[in-house]
Amino acid sequence: MHQPIAVLLFATVFAIPAKTAFIRTSGIELPTYTDPCKRNDKDFSGCLKKTLQYLIPKFSKEGIPQLNITTLDPYHLDEYLMHFDSAQIDGKCLFKNVNDYGLSTIRIVDVRALVEDPKRMELEVDFYMPKVISTGNFKAEGKIGEIPIMGKGFFNVSSYDVTGTWALKGDTIKLDGQRHMRIKDVGMKLDIGDMKIYATNLINGSPELSQMALSFVNQFWRVIFQVMMPFAEEAFEKITKPVLNQVFLEIPYDQLFPPSRK
Repeated sequence: MHQPIAVLLFATVFAIPAKTAFIRTSGIELPTYTDPCKRNDKDFSGCLKKTLQYLIPKFSKEGIPQLNITTLDPYHLDEYLMHFDSAQIDGKCLFKNVNDYGLSTIRIVDVRALVEDPKRMELEVDFYMPKVISTGNFKAEGKIGEIPIMGKGFFNVSSYDVTGTWALKGDTIKLDGQRHMRIKDVGMKLDIGDMKIYATNLINGSPELSQMALSFVNQFWRVIFQVMMPFAEEAFEKITKPVLNQVFLEIPYDQLFPPSRK
């Protein structure tokens, strides 16, 4: 799953929680689908879990035309570049024409939310997906262990039993006389039960060495995955925090998380 778009979808879910009204952001009317979750309700986290479980698969398939977001399963990404610098993996890889499949199968396992204190807001969402497939083209140079990688070709990666946690931390600021939520920290932790990797031409001009390199990657994928995660998490925060704030800073805090009426 391409992580930044998943979190954008996660943010958008909060922007459209109420069934009886519309929320305006930049003059755009967003349709609403479910009853709102009141921030000071005893089971706010449980309500949020149900809302996310209902809306994320729905928007994954249908998209959000009002925000120019098309279907997210599959999600298409033109290209992105990753750099690695460790003893086990060193180099860079450019991914192009990437398609990710599986977001619509997501199951929300648990939600932990603290949103009543405007100076300390925390949201954590645990999720599970049975299978995620990524396909596309790559161009890589560097090394994995002692194996040099210098090639370009096609890849197909299937991940099974994907579990993880989205984590957001923030506070509120005043804009035009209204409070808005500001995201200060973004994180995602992932774990994968199993992974199958296919790639062509990992080593330019040598099918035999490319197959050896591919066999090595599949045999030690878990070690490689664990080494890659810190680099992926760092890139994840840099990409997603401005995207999230673009959503949250447009919508007043009291609309995102309305209080109970007593």
